Amino acid sequence: MAHVKQKEDGTVYLSDDWYIQDVESVCDRMEVTLTHDEMVDVLRIVADSADANYGISWDSFEYAIEDILTDRENENANV
Repeated sequence: MAHVKQKEDGTVYLSDDWYIQDVESVCDRMEVTLTHDEMVDVLRIVADSADANYGISWDSFEYAIEDILTDRENENANV
């Protein structure tokens, strides 16, 4: 997923690109259905919890999806 890229000004940088389709793929493997907004939240959770010592992995997405599902269950329990 990581790519070396270059800005217009010539600055070279490393980009670790993950897409909503990656979230969909993990949801499919976990047999979970999330809304589009929830999948965007997964990307935000992964981005916010990223640790440069460990990187972003498929496990990162699974943990974020589990967080979303837990939040959903808690919201439904409080209704």
